[in-house]
Amino acid sequence: MKKTESELKQIVLRLGGFHTEMSFLGSIGRLMAGSGLHEVLETVYASNAVNHMLSGKAVSRAVRGFMMVENALHILLMKESFRVSLPSAHETDTEADSSECDEIVEKACELYDRFVAGEETTESVEQSSILSEISTKLVATKEKLCKSRTSSLWLNFCRMTNILSKFLIAERTGNWDLHLSSIQEMLPFFVAAGHNLYAKSAYVYLSMMQRLEIDHPEVYRHFKAGHHVLRRTDRFWSGLSTDLTIEQILMRSVKSSGGLTRGRGMGESQRAQWILSMPACADYNSAMQDLTGVGYCTSDQHKEATRARKERDRVDTLAILE
Repeated sequence: MKKTESELKQIVLRLGGFHTEMSFLGSIGRLMAGSGLHEVLETVYASNAVNHMLSGKAVSRAVRGFMMVENALHILLMKESFRVSLPSAHETDTEADSSECDEIVEKACELYDRFVAGEETTESVEQSSILSEISTKLVATKEKLCKSRTSSLWLNFCRMTNILSKFLIAERTGNWDLHLSSIQEMLPFFVAAGHNLYAKSAYVYLSMMQRLEIDHPEVYRHFKAGHHVLRRTDRFWSGLSTDLTIEQILMRSVKSSGGLTRGRGMGESQRAQWILSMPACADYNSAMQDLTGVGYCTSDQHKEATRARKERDRVDTLAILE
């Protein structure tokens, strides 16, 4: 008999981005245990919330908290490199004292003002020698600080949060190459934190994805086009990991009012009836929205880009600095 290939070979398995992010957040918390990160975060969050953040369970809080700590560290790094005074919680950007700032910082501020005014283009700013000078000076400061174990630990924290930022950008924007490169950078931290299952799975996942263009060229083209994430809207920053979408839609429906865990039972017949009825319920929902003229929609502005959230982040970052 002629052997036929199994249909299972046509299935491409992917590593869930949301749970990978959770594991990496937990790795950061594990590696920074005893460093004082817990106490620093307690200046903004409650102690019990910080425990969940460092374990990777409270994802949104952990991302925000780690980013604020990283911002505070960069402020201290700028102070060390360019003699920039620390900002105060009661002063605005226009009130900040710049009399003792380094000359490079003053030139950078002038370049920024010209860019905002439209006198400079993005290309001219990127080619500016001022940015190169700033980068060179920051690298020199980091090399000097790396001689201290404590400074080296916190610089490593900045590196981990930078990897986290790149991973979030890849998921939100649908950047396939950045997605793979950021997971590759996560590997040593998974191993160091003892997250062996994710270290192994991520390694196998990267090996499979590197051959995706050869083994599954059609799937590869879709992933390169940004279709490895799901979108509910056509906005640029609206990509969602597939496992996150499952958690938000399917699992929420199962566990919310009227779901399987609310008195219906979890038998095979109940599960089949509930799953098969979901398309009909969606049609009824759409019809009721059309009838009543009421629809579910979101604001064009991301909640983290609002003025209130920016002000709250600024105040909390300054609280961490103090």
